[in-house]
Amino acid sequence: MKFISRNILFKLVILIILIFPLVPASFTPYLGFVAGAYYVLYLIMDKEAFHRFKRARRHFKFAFSLLSFLFVVLALFSILYSKDKALSFRGFLVYLSAFILFLIIKYEINRPNHITPLLRAYFVSSLFVALYHVWQILYTEVILGVPFDTLTQVSVMNNGPILAYFLLIPLFPALALYIYNENIRTTRFYLVVLTASLISIFMSDSRIAIIGVFLGLFLLSLLYSFKFLIALIPTGLFLALIPIFSKRHSTFFVLSQELGRFRLWQEVVMQDKSFLFLGRGFNTFEGTFQGIMQGKVELRNLNLINHPYNAPLQLMMELGLLGLILGLLIAFNMLKAIVAYTRSAKASAFFKVAYVGVLVSMVVLIVLNLIDSYIMDPKIIYSIAILMGIMHGEAKFKGIRLT
Repeated sequence: MKFISRNILFKLVILIILIFPLVPASFTPYLGFVAGAYYVLYLIMDKEAFHRFKRARRHFKFAFSLLSFLFVVLALFSILYSKDKALSFRGFLVYLSAFILFLIIKYEINRPNHITPLLRAYFVSSLFVALYHVWQILYTEVILGVPFDTLTQVSVMNNGPILAYFLLIPLFPALALYIYNENIRTTRFYLVVLTASLISIFMSDSRIAIIGVFLGLFLLSLLYSFKFLIALIPTGLFLALIPIFSKRHSTFFVLSQELGRFRLWQEVVMQDKSFLFLGRGFNTFEGTFQGIMQGKVELRNLNLINHPYNAPLQLMMELGLLGLILGLLIAFNMLKAIVAYTRSAKASAFFKVAYVGVLVSMVVLIVLNLIDSYIMDPKIIYSIAILMGIMHGEAKFKGIRLT
């Protein structure tokens, strides 16, 4: 048995996809680096793989790959002037390792017998996160008979909003595959993913994420038909009729009296205007925000002072206008590539349906992070890298031009 082969690399990537939500966020980058180190050994040992890699370099000019690479380079450069070089370096490692995983899937693990198991492994890992959260809810309220704590019981994530955003990503492709998949066995699997994710999102205490659920359903209805709304009915009734859930989600749409977001953004920009071109260093937002806003009267109604409520604002404070422009271009080209993929006659029907759902998930994430800022969490970055790697990999194998 060969210990350095594409098959072993494929199994390693499958394992990483299955476990990446489970490891602490601080250890997440090591997963990508393990895969990267093995890939380098594979290229050294297999001359054919090395020649494939050399031929693949010409595809690197494609917008999403090139822009992502430039973003990683800018994050590395920001360490030089960062106020907290250790934090900036850790943030750089997250994005570099995710980019490595993206490249491995795109250029090497991209055969038809690879990409379907990769996508299903992603759904399995997301399902585990959701089911564990559902178990926490039922165990606490039904078995122990004590109130469920949305601050500490957040499955394997750091907090409830990150949990909700993480599960928004598989939610819509699972819904699309549940509606259109003709295989009863796999349809049931996607129904379980869909139901568990919805319950977990509704119980995460993230009002913005719940708005994202209905925004995504609206977008799917526009793209296809209103039968996408049918999938929400069983879970909706479950949430409405069972007291464990209804007593918690009944106030999700009640807005608090906190400081208005526009006023907060204006105050942050005014206080940080001298650093607008290059920012203060990647992954340093929390310390920066606390430093420039501590004691401001504008924060009198905020519970947290390290939350920007705006991902582009966070990006601008960390990497300046250059980083903001790169981030916006990456988001635009990501959506453009997904649209091109779903319109291609060469793409399989299964993946077309799945990536219509992914398109909706990405639009929802981008829109919600105009008023929130969890999209830059390591687990969410890895989710996006994995899904984009799978899509770009199949597109490369089948000759589908995405840009």
